This record gives sequence, structure tokens and C-alpha cells, in this order.
Amino acid sequence: MKRCILFGGGPWEDFDQVAWRREPEDYLIACDAGYLAAQRMGVTPDLVVGDFDSIKGKIDPGPEVYTVPARKDDTDTMLGVKLGLERGYREFLLLGAFGGRLDHTMANLQTLSFLCLQGARGEIRSNHNWAWAVKDGSLRIPAMEGWHLSVFAMDTQCEGVTLEGLSYPLKDGEMTCRFPLGVSNEFEGPEAVITVKKGILLVVASRERPNY
Repeated sequence: MKRCILFGGGPWEDFDQVAWRREPEDYLIACDAGYLAAQRMGVTPDLVVGDFDSIKGKIDPGPEVYTVPARKDDTDTMLGVKLGLERGYREFLLLGAFGGRLDHTMANLQTLSFLCLQGARGEIRSNHNWAWAVKDGSLRIPAMEGWHLSVFAMDTQCEGVTLEGLSYPLKDGEMTCRFPLGVSNEFEGPEAVITVKKGILLVVASRERPNY
């Protein structure tokens, strides 16, 4: 499936070790200060979007530039996601979406839910945290050694929640956004399978670090 890769404005040191590779059919969008990250990675985005309040200097010729007012409802990352959807993409990878301001981190997690509602799939990757969302279906995650896996309800109530391949399984249960029942689980087996019959779940993989 063709993939849309977005570079956000999160701190460089939070995602500089993430393993990813640009495929020929990938479409790259730099969201405001994410353009600086693309430059550091040595890649040229296809599109640069934002109000550009975080970029000093000019954007190199080549990518399409989509400029918006500073006063707007959407974050720069959400604008990038919407433009990717308009161009027909349904698979999204977000880099530079964690590690900075907590409000923007929360907004980016909600953006994963937004993608679910559009019939698309999104994934956020950083050096120490990855995140996905799943709506009315299943998500399979290969076991990640040295990582914990947590599951949270993004709706008031999620029904028919089943967690398989984890140390603390759940069968056809309920999860709510008012209690962190699914936090800090562990992989057990070759993959974890997270299923929800009704609602949206947020799934977060976090690397175990000795200083925690």
C-alpha cells in the first residue's frame, strides 16, 4: 500500500534513531518545522505545509509549498494528514510527533483516532515510543523485545476488547477512558493481537529504560 510519511516539529533527538526507509511510492510531507528534520535526514519532501512560524530562512526549490494562516483550527500535522488523505493515501507514518510539548503530543495521538474515522491507518514512531489506533477491528504487532505494550480507550467506552499474545490477556472485555486498565503489558509470544468490536483503542509501545 502507498504510504504517506509526515515529519513533525518534535525534537530531533526524540526520533533521530528511528529505522525507516523511503520507498519509491512514498509521499513525504514536512509539517512546518518538520522541514528542518527532513533536511537533516537528507530527504526532500514532496510537500511542505504550515504557517512557518518555526522556520528561519527559505525553503529550497523543489517541494510544493502550502502556506496557511497562523490562526487556524488544525495543527500543522493535522493539516498534513488531511492533505495526504485528499491525495488518496490511507497508510500514514508520523515522525517527530512525540517528545516536545505535551499538548502537541496529545493532539498527534488524537490525530491517529481521526485517521481511523477516515478509514485510514496511522503510526507514530520515536526512539522510545510507538503508537497506533484501531477502530472496530484488530491490530497485530510483532513482539518487540525490551518494550512494554499499553492499550487505552479513546472512546468513553470500548466494547469487545480482546488482548492476545500478552502477559495480561483480556477476552471480550470493556475498557473506558476513565481508568488505565491496559497500561504496561508485556509481549508473550511472536505477536500481540489487539481487537475491539466497538470503539477506538490507542495502542502504545514503550521502550524499557533503566532510569524509569
